[in-house]
Amino acid sequence: MKHRPAFAARVVAAVVAGLALGTAQAMTPTEMYNQVSPSVWRVTTYDRDGLPLGQGSGVVIAPEAVVTNCHVLSRAMKVSVRDGKTSLPAKLTHWDPQRDVCQLKVPGLQAPAVVLGDTSQAKVGQDVYTIGAPQGLERTISAGLLSAFRRNENNQLVTIQTSAAISGGSSGGGLFDANGRLLGLITKGMFGGTAQNLNFAIPVDWVRELPDRHARLNAPAQAASAASGAAAPAPAGDTAKPATTTTTSSRETAALNDLSRLPYANDRMRERYSQFLTRPLPRAFVISEGGDWRLAWGKPTGGASAPPAERAMKECEALKRGRCFVYAVDNEVVYRPQ
Repeated sequence: MKHRPAFAARVVAAVVAGLALGTAQAMTPTEMYNQVSPSVWRVTTYDRDGLPLGQGSGVVIAPEAVVTNCHVLSRAMKVSVRDGKTSLPAKLTHWDPQRDVCQLKVPGLQAPAVVLGDTSQAKVGQDVYTIGAPQGLERTISAGLLSAFRRNENNQLVTIQTSAAISGGSSGGGLFDANGRLLGLITKGMFGGTAQNLNFAIPVDWVRELPDRHARLNAPAQAASAASGAAAPAPAGDTAKPATTTTTSSRETAALNDLSRLPYANDRMRERYSQFLTRPLPRAFVISEGGDWRLAWGKPTGGASAPPAERAMKECEALKRGRCFVYAVDNEVVYRPQ
């Protein structure tokens, strides 16, 4: 009998620990989906004539605010977001093509905002989920693991690798943890194999940093516009392209992060140029009349002494797809319209 108090104390401690564990347990996938899916919308883009150009996904992060990938908005003149039978026009307000993060304002949007997660607390191997509109199929969920954190040469997180399946149209959708917190925006996948489990998301940290980076990156362009008397680029309105440069002359040098000014460009080239902008110095990006490109960065290896621009130009010319031009070197666009 004298051992009963100690035994009772252990029972109480076990119960308390169990209750604490229960409160920390993740939601079931169904619970997480029901909570988060109303915040993920399909994004559709249109050309000047109102004809559909493409589609992707977007995530509600604040009242009337949706974030997506900038490449989803490529070449768009108008944008709408849709969920079921509800379709609303959207206007571009913030853009950062270098990181492929853009934010839309959607007047009248009645949808809950997601909770932004903390990538520093996420762990490789944990369960994650993607929710988006692959192939236009709204509110589609896929399950997988957080496969890896991919960092650049400065140890900065640039992508989150996941095994959760995605398809065309998933770009801009959300990567969520088991509690429905946003860890990143789905940006690309590796297609064509027998298994579709090598996919990537940009970190949610870039979503948080978008307003400040947008203001900082666009301050020089707006100052130049004011000095020259030209109108600053107006993201709100019919145009949805992430432009950051003035347009006083078609022969002016484009801003470094202005994907809309890439000549001979297609979506794939713009995607590769966005990746070029994340590469360390020295670096160079070369384009061809045939719509091809080559990029090079870093110091040459194997005893070679050619700078990045020369290496990229040589590779481009070997493709034999028309004349090649050096478009950008380090942090400057050197290409001049012909």
